[in-house]
Amino acid sequence: MSRYLLISIFSCLPILQSFAQTALPSDTLTAKQLDEITVNAFESRTNRLSTTATVGLLTAKSIERFSSTTWTNAVNAIPGVRMEERSPGSYRFSVRGSLIRSPFGIRNVKFYWNGIPFTDAGGNTPLNSLDFGAVQSMEVIKGPGSSLYGAGTGGVVLMQSRTDNPSMNRVEQSVGYGKYGFQSRSTTLQVGDISVQYGHQEQDGYRKQSGMVRDAIRFTSNSKVGKGTLSLLGMYSDLMYQTPGGITLAQYRTDPKLARQSSPTVPGSEAQHAAIYSKFALLGGNYSINLNDNWTQSTALYLTTNDFANPFISNYEKRDEQGMGGRNIWQNTSQIGNVKTNWTTGFEWQYSKSAQRNYDNNGGVPGKQQTVEDVRTSALTAFTQLEAVLFSDLTVTAGVSYNTSKYKYERFFVLPYSKEQRTFDGIFVPRFALNKIIAKTWAVTASYSSGFSPPTLQEVRPSAGGFHRDLEAERGMNTEIGIRKISNRITAEINAYHFGLKQTIVRRTNEAGSEYFINAGKTKQIGLEWNLGYDLVANPKSAILLRIWDSGTYTKYTYDNYQSGDVNLSGKLIPGIPRLIQTTGLDAKFRYGLSLYATYQHGSTLYLDDANTIKNTPYNQFTARAAWKKSWGNHFYSEVSASAEKVNAAIYSLGYDLNAFGGRYYNAAPKNNLWAGVKVGWEWKK
Repeated sequence: MSRYLLISIFSCLPILQSFAQTALPSDTLTAKQLDEITVNAFESRTNRLSTTATVGLLTAKSIERFSSTTWTNAVNAIPGVRMEERSPGSYRFSVRGSLIRSPFGIRNVKFYWNGIPFTDAGGNTPLNSLDFGAVQSMEVIKGPGSSLYGAGTGGVVLMQSRTDNPSMNRVEQSVGYGKYGFQSRSTTLQVGDISVQYGHQEQDGYRKQSGMVRDAIRFTSNSKVGKGTLSLLGMYSDLMYQTPGGITLAQYRTDPKLARQSSPTVPGSEAQHAAIYSKFALLGGNYSINLNDNWTQSTALYLTTNDFANPFISNYEKRDEQGMGGRNIWQNTSQIGNVKTNWTTGFEWQYSKSAQRNYDNNGGVPGKQQTVEDVRTSALTAFTQLEAVLFSDLTVTAGVSYNTSKYKYERFFVLPYSKEQRTFDGIFVPRFALNKIIAKTWAVTASYSSGFSPPTLQEVRPSAGGFHRDLEAERGMNTEIGIRKISNRITAEINAYHFGLKQTIVRRTNEAGSEYFINAGKTKQIGLEWNLGYDLVANPKSAILLRIWDSGTYTKYTYDNYQSGDVNLSGKLIPGIPRLIQTTGLDAKFRYGLSLYATYQHGSTLYLDDANTIKNTPYNQFTARAAWKKSWGNHFYSEVSASAEKVNAAIYSLGYDLNAFGGRYYNAAPKNNLWAGVKVGWEWKK
């Protein structure tokens, strides 16, 4: 279906373009023109045409296409990237199939926020602690980024919080309402170099036992200190979301809103009041200084703390966690003859301590103690990279990093006392890439990169307790080639890659629903990604700006060498990864601040188990958003918006439990949704 829709849309391009050229009035459309986007991947700070990295961009322009409640739909429009929300607040984030090892949260993807590490030493990323308004953009580096960013074979995400207009002070208030009890409030105060944002979000959820409440405050500042610039970042989040758990196909067909049901031996999610409680705080700073015309230096430091509790169906887990770390970068830019060079070198160090206690769960109340364990985690990455621009249109990049990480585990209860250690040491990972610009608007990019990903803290010490020191780190090699076209009206990018991964980590569950992890041998991952956009009407003097776009991913991920017990699963498709996802959109911006956005996404079937015996059903998702922005004089402004979502699918889930015990694969999501919001603000010059 998606193929025919795409053909029909692009067949209309000449007609729409002709209409735009002949029928539109010539008066001016009130719209802000965006500056050229700078890509910061691998510290290159270049434009999209010149970068040697494969990057997906989530900008303010792409975020406003969808409802201002979650990043999910906007992220899922990026080819090769998948964000799931199995229930409100329960995020999973995947780059090129890394969801295979993620029962919840994020695995195998490294996050940074304003240049500060946001993924801790144990591989945990508290993305669900962030309010929607806390981050204004994301830059997703696809494929291994280990040569500069440490552990990870899936990718790297660079998040930014920046002011909309740095030359203005402002105070802003927004509220939103939607189906299933959704409510949100956001307050922003920006005075001088300081910005403070508070956000509240709550909803009852579509399913039983799926409510969510989050209060979060974010503080940023950016000011001159001496000869350098000091950027500060602070946040505190109080999050609660209920976890309904997976259900069987028969239960889904009876009532998709059901939470996990009780059995004769194991109570269900409602009976145990299953939920996540997290109070997370971060304080960080990044100081950058230009030492002279050639050298710059930046240092980022951070502290975190997390008070975490998880009443689960089989236990009540409590974690008291503290983390610290930093990142130091030295950068030299020089020119030797006609060759421009950019040399980046530095290191990143992280440490975390997690005091973990498990109890019996007596209907949401901790009971008899089950385990008392402490885990200390440290990770160190030292890296260096040289980028050279030859003949003004050929960029060559070569980088390598040295990595080491260590888990120290102590069990105090149940006796006897135990002390163990697991070290992943002396791992070198390289990256080589080049980019050739052709005729000023075309570019060809090729890269070879290696990556590694040790098991995360939640994998070596899963929620049921114990220390799984036999898990090996994943190692992978990625070969990629791409072509880009960027001109005044056209943006196009197509990338093909082959990724071979060894010691792939996959998830298993037992009868009680507790997860554990094993290494599953080799996998072979082949993919094709594309992103196309065309400005049907781009003249700012026209009465309308009109853009059509399409993005998509086609994959074939298979187990290359995998034996599960007596069953040889080599050649089987890896579960949880759709063969095809395609997204098509039409953006229209009219005079007087009116904007309309329409998006269609098709997702193909995928397998839910390693043996390839259970499939989901394909889905077709339609989303639409209308917004009206208005400036009332020189200071006051407002925005009114409404969004809708409709899904056609026999079974629809925003995240499946793969290889689930007892066939509990399904986490139902609503097939239709509505949101509406109002924003008002007052701004004045600094």
